[in-house]
Amino acid sequence: MRIQETNLREFSGARPIVVGVNGSRASLAALRWAVAEAEARKVPLVTVHAWEPSVRRRAPYATVAERRTPAEDRESGQRLVQVAVAAVRMAHPGADVRAVLAEGPPVAVLLRYSDDALLLTLGQSLYRDGSPTELGPVTRACVRESHCPVVTVPELRTTARHSELPPVAPVATALAG
Repeated sequence: MRIQETNLREFSGARPIVVGVNGSRASLAALRWAVAEAEARKVPLVTVHAWEPSVRRRAPYATVAERRTPAEDRESGQRLVQVAVAAVRMAHPGADVRAVLAEGPPVAVLLRYSDDALLLTLGQSLYRDGSPTELGPVTRACVRESHCPVVTVPELRTTARHSELPPVAPVATALAG
């Protein structure tokens, strides 16, 4: 499966649920919750991964071996989205799931793809004691600027193989944008 950058407005039908994925346990929990919600509402699920060339974040004195090319960064994002979508399709064979891989800052990408969405779903990390962390900068910005409600889902304490989705987690926070 090759994931392409696409325009959300190209999707016809019901307004989708958009979920941001970055490979973290929290984003897997958000993905699991979002696919269940999308199936219950009979709407498409759109998984979105934003990537930026890591060259911008590397110190100029970093060795060449430590630097990845933009093509390698994009390929890494491609694999991440493929694994996430494959896991959804395996656990929910009938789910209407689409994938977006887009270059750009995560907040801008998530806001662009959730502009016409029913919901934007994001993961929330937990402290070691199991309590939710403060919302991260991407989530805070999405809550402030989103045109649709933002749902945060806490990560799960269990570990899952990357080919399966963790069980549904309770929603920690539901915020209207």
